[in-house]
Amino acid sequence: MRALHWFRNDLRLDDNTALAESAGADALVAVFVLDDAILLSPRTGAPRVRFLVDCLARLAGALEHRGSKLVLRRGDPATEIPRLAAEAHADLVTWNRCDTPLARRRDARVRAALDRAGVRVVDCRDHVMFQSSDVRTLSGGPYAVYTPYRNAWHGRLAREPQPPVATPRLPPPVPGIPCDALPDAKALGFGGDETELPPGGEAAARTRLERFLSGPVRAYARDRDYPAIDGTSRLSPYLRFGAISVRTCVDAAQACARDDRSAAEGARKWIDELVWRDFYHAVLAEHPRVQHGSYRREFDTLEWNDDPQGLTAWREGRTGYPIVDAAMRQLATTGWMHNRLRMIVASFLTKDLLLDWRLGEDFFFRRLADGDPASNNGGWQWASSTGTDAQPYFRIFNPVSQGTKFDPDGEFVRRFIPELAAVEDRFVHAPWEAARPPKGYPDPIVSHSERRILALRRYEAARARARAR
Repeated sequence: MRALHWFRNDLRLDDNTALAESAGADALVAVFVLDDAILLSPRTGAPRVRFLVDCLARLAGALEHRGSKLVLRRGDPATEIPRLAAEAHADLVTWNRCDTPLARRRDARVRAALDRAGVRVVDCRDHVMFQSSDVRTLSGGPYAVYTPYRNAWHGRLAREPQPPVATPRLPPPVPGIPCDALPDAKALGFGGDETELPPGGEAAARTRLERFLSGPVRAYARDRDYPAIDGTSRLSPYLRFGAISVRTCVDAAQACARDDRSAAEGARKWIDELVWRDFYHAVLAEHPRVQHGSYRREFDTLEWNDDPQGLTAWREGRTGYPIVDAAMRQLATTGWMHNRLRMIVASFLTKDLLLDWRLGEDFFFRRLADGDPASNNGGWQWASSTGTDAQPYFRIFNPVSQGTKFDPDGEFVRRFIPELAAVEDRFVHAPWEAARPPKGYPDPIVSHSERRILALRRYEAARARARAR
């Protein structure tokens, strides 16, 4: 019996549900398809492609070490996967499910072609702990609020533990299948990017998980909001591409909480952040319309500004609000942004600049190495108060007080804004108030107090229009 495993967002050998389904075959084709629908999309950015290529290179090395190989194809998976299955005379094709609308349409086309060829397909839940159909309300519907979802999620996990899947014995590769060399990001059209990315792959993910659970997790409940502290797991890019599984993360965090009482609170809090990830994936699966519109339909009529200069200043970290600008420069430098900062800059874009959340969501998706359709959309809709379980529209982050609270001595701000190096601590988040404002750093492009009032009026007007319909 010959099998083909189609790698997608599961770029690892350990704890890989669908790959384990192929382990009983006599020969295996392990394949990744460079999908032009994704590579040629204007929403695909260089940091994510570079991280993907690195993960693929390390996956190829791991497969070779195990006596196998990674086969690469480029094109439409609905053509390439059935063609390769025919070349290999495969009896079985396995893959792990994706829940984005594009992936579900793509997978349906691949399955239909394989069905016509008489090839058996096994697809598995793997990218999330529980998919949308697994965690339901008492009436059988999807959850719209995080806290009851979290409670139900934990209840399901207690009833049905999800231990990591054992690393399978890999069958030898099917002979005679050509294996193209992995192109670099430049060859794929994404050259010139100098973002400082972490190393990709399964081993790096494991190392990062072990580092987090051996130390920072003990203070995670407190330190996770302070961007100057290296207090978070930084695993989001690895989870995005499946270089590590959410099961492995939850299992390790639970063991850490059991074995070390000083780590229990932080481990539980971190698991709850992984529950947020499942929640946003469930929202996207149940309501694919949120990719393009507000989950809360009453805010589809929100009046947004047309302000190209403001948008450019936000993108480039030149708004005059240090915590916002430092966060945007962190994104430009590292392809990553601290979660507290993601909330601050999203609130600033939508409620200070009064710009459409979709502009920010799109920019983040292109610039983040961990750009995930579900989590990115969910986070932006939360911050803009248009989504499920969103930040109430009348709670508007003050960028000065947020900076003062979460970066009190300006350590993070100075790290990314050298223009503020000599500013006193008490003025570092409002440098325009200093007796000698720093040269080379802009004044605030808007007045937060004035824009807060205008934002409240616009959100209230949108709600009034919805009630009047």
